[in-house]
Amino acid sequence: MARGGGKFDAVLRARGERRETTLHNRGEDGVGTTGIPGATSPGKRSNVDYRQVSAYIRKDIHRRVKMALLEEDRQFSELVAELLEDWLEERT
Repeated sequence: MARGGGKFDAVLRARGERRETTLHNRGEDGVGTTGIPGATSPGKRSNVDYRQVSAYIRKDIHRRVKMALLEEDRQFSELVAELLEDWLEERT
């Protein structure tokens, strides 16, 4: 056993400190900053209004969509949300 604890103790301590900093920096809307100057707030993963989903699509379609989204500077999740909202509107 290493002196002063396990070999990952320093990493775990640093991670815990970052988590505490993030939790203390939360605003009224429940979304906080990372505690890193210039960094943006946490993404959709930590936002309770979002749910992660997955789907299988063909590789060629995925590649073409990724390229088009890069050209438009958009995220995949934005496109999926837009398409799903349009589909829901069509049904009514």
